[in-house]
Amino acid sequence: MPMSAPKRCFVISPIGQRGSEVREHADDVFEYIIKPAMDEVGIAVYRADHDTQAGRITDQMFESILKDDLCIAVLSFQNPNVFYELAVAQSAARPVIILNFRGHPLPFDLKDIRVIEYDFRPKSIMERVYVRQIVDMVRNLEARGWAVPVPFGTGLSPLGRDRGAFVYRGRLEDYGPTDQWLGLLAAAQHSIDLSGMHLRYWTKMGGFRATVMQKAAAGCKVRFLIAHQDNPALPQYFNPQLVMAGRPFALDIVAASAYFRELATAQPNVQVRQIRAGCYHQQVVRVDDRMFVALITYSETTRRCPLIECVAESSFFQTMLTEFDALWDANAEPVPVTDT
Repeated sequence: MPMSAPKRCFVISPIGQRGSEVREHADDVFEYIIKPAMDEVGIAVYRADHDTQAGRITDQMFESILKDDLCIAVLSFQNPNVFYELAVAQSAARPVIILNFRGHPLPFDLKDIRVIEYDFRPKSIMERVYVRQIVDMVRNLEARGWAVPVPFGTGLSPLGRDRGAFVYRGRLEDYGPTDQWLGLLAAAQHSIDLSGMHLRYWTKMGGFRATVMQKAAAGCKVRFLIAHQDNPALPQYFNPQLVMAGRPFALDIVAASAYFRELATAQPNVQVRQIRAGCYHQQVVRVDDRMFVALITYSETTRRCPLIECVAESSFFQTMLTEFDALWDANAEPVPVTDT
């Protein structure tokens, strides 16, 4: 899986006027705690007053909360704007890490949510106590595929993701690096479906084999669906104007097939089929009730194709699952006939 641009973190924080106690505090927590933590995990971080783009500040703020990969909320000074923005982030099921200056009171409604209480004691700053706590929370989010629920109600649909909604990304590579995709698989409870031309990039991921075998051993049903090198439609998928068109795709398909069949031989919950019948129009990554669909285009390489994320309640999810199952069923390998 190709590496992409760094993730982005938006800091929800009281800012205050220049020269004020609030501004000095906000700058210190950003410089000595938040930014060092984000630097360690490779996430670009900024505050609303750092954004120099033209436009309405409130529009940019809401866009950052709803689209960035992570939010950090600083509750110190009990700023009403901060609480409002935090509520928006939680309603949208955005990953949020909450900080509060030690000794500042917290509202009753936040008493059951994990909060990092920090101070500016020299020893705490020098030993990076709170930096390490933030890094640990980010690593935990990564391990869960960055998936979080709405924290104040069971089964609530996140803001912006109703039953027919999906998340659109202009490029597959915008979703995240290898670790994020592996974290997605590691979060599976019941089923994993992967389909692609050859899925060769997955086979080259460190930790992929171990993750698949661990999930399959725990009871997850895993299906790999890739093209067959003899599918007559295969040559028509490759645009000769693209640099990648010169690669030996048939060899990649054969190598990937051997890799996945080896997994299937070792673990009965793993299955692999190759597409001889039917045509292939999208790559699919499905983990339980969450699906990522990359729409294959003739004009771009796969990593630059549009990516749609959807959930089981959406009609798009059901359509894509039906398509996967149809290709899967159409390419069942015949049962060998034995002499009697």
